[in-house]
Amino acid sequence: MPRKKQDTLTRAERVRRRRGNTRPQPRRAKTVAAHAHAASGTPVVVSRYGVLSGTAVPASGRVRRQVRVSRGRNTEVVAAMPALSLGWRWASLALSVFLIVLIAALWYAPVFRVDAPEVRGLQYLGADQVASRLGVVGRPVFGINPALVAEQVEALPAVAHAEVRVALPNRVVVTVQERQPVLVWHAGHKTWWVDAQGLAFAPPVAEAPPQALQVRAGTLPAEAADLRPGEMQLLSPAQVEALQTLARYLPQGTPLVYSPRYGIGWQAPEGWRVFVGQQLTHMEQRMVLYEAIARWLKARHIHPALVDVASFRAPYYRMEP
Repeated sequence: MPRKKQDTLTRAERVRRRRGNTRPQPRRAKTVAAHAHAASGTPVVVSRYGVLSGTAVPASGRVRRQVRVSRGRNTEVVAAMPALSLGWRWASLALSVFLIVLIAALWYAPVFRVDAPEVRGLQYLGADQVASRLGVVGRPVFGINPALVAEQVEALPAVAHAEVRVALPNRVVVTVQERQPVLVWHAGHKTWWVDAQGLAFAPPVAEAPPQALQVRAGTLPAEAADLRPGEMQLLSPAQVEALQTLARYLPQGTPLVYSPRYGIGWQAPEGWRVFVGQQLTHMEQRMVLYEAIARWLKARHIHPALVDVASFRAPYYRMEP
């Protein structure tokens, strides 16, 4: 019978060997299972006592947070869940939606809709005539273009310049500069007001200012040109200035006349008609020439029907109309 080998290990060494043979087995099993789940791309759900099979959830994104869930008396599950991240794109989207809602609320708010525009600077035109051209009543004040509204006001023939100002909550202020007539041209049954630039426009009111010169004519000058409906270039600025110079030599309130043949003239207090021609230049020299002829005629008791000083070299008078 063979002899049994004598055990030379101490009691402490035997205890350590026994522990080394028994405890690593569960740890190795847990490690192998964890590596298997990691290889499959599925997040691992573990408990205090090992890997829970059948409880893993598919990975949907980057894992950033762990949630501990209690399952029973002695079981605790640690579940890996994706963390939500709200970046700058979400903040930009939220800001855009907020601005759209704000703009819509302001656009349709009654407090920002124009009730009646304020019109200033009127002398001849009525406020209703100007307001009817604006098209701003009932519109949101944010959608009004001041430059475009000013152009619509300046389309009125009697308006020289317009300025539009918009203010919160619903104010539209229009400042108008009207054309000032310096003479009134009566052409048959139609009347035109003429400003210092020679622009003729339809009168906004029936009565002209008293200081405006009156010109009575059967027709318009041949050089008159239509600019737009209700407005034409009747005279040049130099011709208007010449007529104003002529008026200073005449008795106050004397009306002027226009003839396509003789040009501008007037009825003299002596009873004859005087014409200065079509050109209307050198008006002061023409008036000096006429006054000399008038003295000569009165000295000889001559009463002509017409005196013409259109030509400096050949002025004449005529006894017949």
